[in-house]
Amino acid sequence: MLRVSAFRGVRFDPRLARLGDSICPPYDVIPEGLARKLRRRPVNAIHVELPFGSVRTRYRNAAKQWRTWMKNGALLQDAAPSFYLLEQKFTHEGRSFTRLGLLAALGLDRDSAARVMAHERTLSKPRQDRTRLLKALKVNTSPIFGLFKDGSGKIRRILSAVRRRRPDARGRAPGGASCRFWIIHEAGLTEALSRAFRQERILIADGHHRFRVALEQARKAKQEDGAVLAYLCPENDPGLVVLPTHRVIEKSARVFARIKRLCDLKLLTSTTELANKLASSRSPYSFALYDGRLHLAEPKPGDKGVPSGFATDWLAQRVLSGMDPHDIRYFHDTPAALKAARRSKSLALILKRFPPGAIRKAVETAGLLPQKSTYFIPKVPTGLVFRPL
Repeated sequence: MLRVSAFRGVRFDPRLARLGDSICPPYDVIPEGLARKLRRRPVNAIHVELPFGSVRTRYRNAAKQWRTWMKNGALLQDAAPSFYLLEQKFTHEGRSFTRLGLLAALGLDRDSAARVMAHERTLSKPRQDRTRLLKALKVNTSPIFGLFKDGSGKIRRILSAVRRRRPDARGRAPGGASCRFWIIHEAGLTEALSRAFRQERILIADGHHRFRVALEQARKAKQEDGAVLAYLCPENDPGLVVLPTHRVIEKSARVFARIKRLCDLKLLTSTTELANKLASSRSPYSFALYDGRLHLAEPKPGDKGVPSGFATDWLAQRVLSGMDPHDIRYFHDTPAALKAARRSKSLALILKRFPPGAIRKAVETAGLLPQKSTYFIPKVPTGLVFRPL
């Protein structure tokens, strides 16, 4: 069975720092300008999530900052094991969304790990970074992001009931999403939530590197009761928004020749036409190609696709095979990808949208997808609650 548990979270004292002032995005999506701004705040999660310093000093700096906050009372640990409910309201492409999810301790024992599905391969450099931070700090700073089916609707009903209460904190995240936050400490509710999760299977939406590092460290320490901080969201939540991740690569005659051999190319006149043509294309592997001009690239008739049915997998196997993933630049915003390609005179591959359910289906059918296959928005803020090991 899957072990999802309440835990005694550590949180910033709200009398010293408001929620909106103390949180930051996850480490891998913090632009340098925002990092400089957040580091000027003495009480902000960035000091332990993305610590300042050289490779030799940054992890020690994070541990020192944590000890200081614990000593001076900036951080306080909750008295009772709790779950933590997060509501995020945001806009995307002119539409308003509300996403509801639960912060919990996700078990790393073998039974639980067998019920957690990753959907992307990981990269060595981020794994090394998170391993060093975890060893120095011994704290889960930011959660992994997991999806579950909740076929009975029981978990959603409990969360909706809690949501009717007055929130324990509220604020606005640096990315613009407004957040409301509830602490669920009542024993009856925490036990009911743990029971309701026992038969679930979690699909990792974001945080693959953090999950793999946590799992490896728990197994090295032979911790059968180990766990990792997780944000868990129902797969059918109406506020769940996932974007494709576009690719920008150096111009390559070999790559372009592969595309011409595999695809029919149709010249496009604008980004508006690009969006419309991609949305209406029947093939899940269709993409837009920018090489100085815009083209719709559709696999030629008779193309058998790949077992996963996923565009990034098709591209990795057919078009980008042999390329080091570290040499690819990734964008979730189409204008940003096109701008980067124009500036560097590179190729941009713009992928089409897909529903969240397509990810689970692809993983169950074919296993892991290439790195950076998906991008869920908004990110779950770091600093709402920490989980000490």
